[in-house]
Amino acid sequence: MMKRKIFRYIFLCIIEMAGIVATHAQSHKHSEAVIGDTVDFIMEKQVFVNAAGIVLWQFSDYGEIEGGLRLNIKGKYFPTVEAGLGVCDKTHDETDIHYKTSAPFLRIGCDYNFMKNRKSPNRIFGGLRFGFTSFKYDMDAPPLDDPYWNDSQLDFNFRKVKGNASWCEFVFGLETKIWQHLRLGWTARYKRRLSHKTTDLGKAWYVPGYGENNGHLFTGTFNVVFSF
Repeated sequence: MMKRKIFRYIFLCIIEMAGIVATHAQSHKHSEAVIGDTVDFIMEKQVFVNAAGIVLWQFSDYGEIEGGLRLNIKGKYFPTVEAGLGVCDKTHDETDIHYKTSAPFLRIGCDYNFMKNRKSPNRIFGGLRFGFTSFKYDMDAPPLDDPYWNDSQLDFNFRKVKGNASWCEFVFGLETKIWQHLRLGWTARYKRRLSHKTTDLGKAWYVPGYGENNGHLFTGTFNVVFSF
């Protein structure tokens, strides 16, 4: 029930953001973005949501609800801001250790369009992101039985343990126009952890916006994009 409420809230926020951008575009009529061989400095604005992160959250132990804003500068450069909520609720199959967190994250970066035709709505691009999150997590496990004394030891229970992490992402992706303002795209990402906070418990199992807390990993996104 809580997941549905969060998803509905994020979805309504994205729709509202898209409406604001559309209203701004309608109220500021100007010349076409492309005139002959010249292009405007800012050709378009984009609002997008990562559908893959939501699907992952619904069918696995963790995932992200995330969206972002992007500018198209001369059909070549695409400064981007991505933000969202990373969630995890996992119990290890062998140790029964339970890990849970829910926290926001932020990424900023820029993409470069490799296609020669800057006027085309279809793109092949690469880019870089820098991400950061500050979060709290819970860890607990059932009591352990001592076969010698034939009793149970103290259980493992920690709440609101503080953590933070930063990382970079190397991005490669495709985007294509579907209909009018609607576009679909995907990205493949190589993530490299830059820093993370450890405690006496060790490192956090999952980092919001990054994923499983390894030194590096590969992930991807599938974006639904509204362009104005």
